[in-house]
Amino acid sequence: MCIWLILAFISTLAACSLAAEEVLTVEEEIVTGSRLYTDLGELPAPAYVIDRETIERSGASKLCDLLSEVPGIFTRSRSGNAQDEFIEIRGLTTELLILVDGVPYYKASHLAGAAAVDFRTLPLENIERIEIVKGAGSAIYGSMAAAGVVNIITRKPEEGEIAISLEGGTYDWKRAYFRASAVEDGFRASAWYSHREEGESPLLFYSGSSGDFEDKNLDHESDSGGFALTKGPWNMSYVAGQYSSEWTYGGYYQEQENDHSRFTLGWAEGADRFILYLDEQDKDLVQDSSYGISETQVEDTAWGAEYFHLSYWEEALIAWGISYRNEEMTYGIPSYFVKYNRARKNYAPFAEVSFPLQDVIVDLGLRYEIWDQDDADDYEELIPKLSLSYQTSEGKLWYLSAGRFFAMPSLYELSYFDNWFATEPNLSLKPERGWSYESGLKGTDHHGSWNVGFFYLEMDDKIDIAPDWSQYVNISEFRSWGIESFRQWKLNPFWSLNFGIAWINAEEKADPSGSWTEEGTPEWDLDLAIDYEKGPLFGEIRFTYLVDRKDERAGIGPLSQEDVLTVDALVKWKTKAGTLTLSGYNIFDEAYYIQDYTNFGTTTRYYGPEARYYLSWNYSF
Repeated sequence: MCIWLILAFISTLAACSLAAEEVLTVEEEIVTGSRLYTDLGELPAPAYVIDRETIERSGASKLCDLLSEVPGIFTRSRSGNAQDEFIEIRGLTTELLILVDGVPYYKASHLAGAAAVDFRTLPLENIERIEIVKGAGSAIYGSMAAAGVVNIITRKPEEGEIAISLEGGTYDWKRAYFRASAVEDGFRASAWYSHREEGESPLLFYSGSSGDFEDKNLDHESDSGGFALTKGPWNMSYVAGQYSSEWTYGGYYQEQENDHSRFTLGWAEGADRFILYLDEQDKDLVQDSSYGISETQVEDTAWGAEYFHLSYWEEALIAWGISYRNEEMTYGIPSYFVKYNRARKNYAPFAEVSFPLQDVIVDLGLRYEIWDQDDADDYEELIPKLSLSYQTSEGKLWYLSAGRFFAMPSLYELSYFDNWFATEPNLSLKPERGWSYESGLKGTDHHGSWNVGFFYLEMDDKIDIAPDWSQYVNISEFRSWGIESFRQWKLNPFWSLNFGIAWINAEEKADPSGSWTEEGTPEWDLDLAIDYEKGPLFGEIRFTYLVDRKDERAGIGPLSQEDVLTVDALVKWKTKAGTLTLSGYNIFDEAYYIQDYTNFGTTTRYYGPEARYYLSWNYSF
């Protein structure tokens, strides 16, 4: 039945393409959130872009710190024991799709409530542009795109470029980056290397019947490098690296080592695009406890390919194609003589069409997801998305959309079990499914861009760890809704102001007969940045205010925490010998995020609370 549906779907699209009056030649890159648009300003969705100039001006040392400047995005830096770096949008972290140059980049071994991508593998210096589109993107990209899509576009080779960056800071922070590019007879090549490390910092304070103690991040180091090649319509890139973390938990020593590599081969000419990719990630986790030392080993491989075609048919713009993804994971605990090998395949034909209906532009996306799993249940899902947009004569864009999303459980979630509880892996885990609705207004004027929008998201069968930590299970429901707005003002030639505000209510229900409880996302997020630039001098001060931070999940609350105001600042000075930047994060040393696990005593977990200062030097020639 599946094969016949796929053949019928592709045949219909091919017929439309053959009947097309004109093949579309694309001069610009297709932007995130669509297979059709080349301008994020015309996309019927809340969208943000961070270009290379903004990245350099920000003085940010980490990708998650930069992304947290977008309203409604919360960084989760240092909230994990291994100092993983990831973000949350609309109360969701795992169900956020990260693309690298348009390629889906997520682990087959991710776990619920944590990131499918660790941003430590993506150094800021090697990023050209970041596009963020909020709302359901599964009809365009498939699994994982419930809360939105973040497309990280890496830097391409440039003629005669050599760049060096050095940085040092508090907590023994060190960072270095080198990049070189060359161009010869239409052939472009670049290579880069990045290193960073950080010493001891506070992680968690515990106070209970057994006494008081402090857990710490002891050490973190990462190295990565890669190269990119382009020639005519072809491009190829390769990235490889490793990072290690050491910390204590419950007073016991823990360590984790990760290796990762990513290969991409792409071809784009006229109306046709093809991409082939391979993503490999290995993790080795060693944990000490009162029960002894245990080791967990995870090997994770994903490879895939995608082809899509663009064309006109009368007044309609059409994109259609098919994607394939193969995931394999080995999960082992040598001390328990346990080893699982999991694998699955994903086939997904898709199409998107845009056409005018009077003064309204109609966009319809449709994707048919087929997941063929070796040991667990197979799943199929038809995923639609409908958007309506209207642009006024002043350039303002009104939009309204409804989209289905679909997120598969990871191979790790299917395999996980707790030996002490004598449980078995939960191979009956179901995918997360739901709908996301958007409405809003956005535009651009002489001061800059602006937007205001409302969203509502509902999800069934959200995946979470069981209350006894024995295996992963499907809880009943999750929902979030709110309002997000952003405004840029160019006050005069020297001063500018950016203001973002988000009100978010995120709740979940553990079972159908239970009540809704707060999920833990701050209800209000207010961001204000004031910039000054004159000649070689640039300065910025940024205020972040989190209001009504609540958490009522089982084992955590109910808990209401105090509001938190953090202040960041930087000063940048350009000289012939390079650019010097002095930056400070949370300069008044406010506690940024706290979680109290009341059933284990009083536990205070920091979310990047301590003040951090960095001095960096960047030189290009």
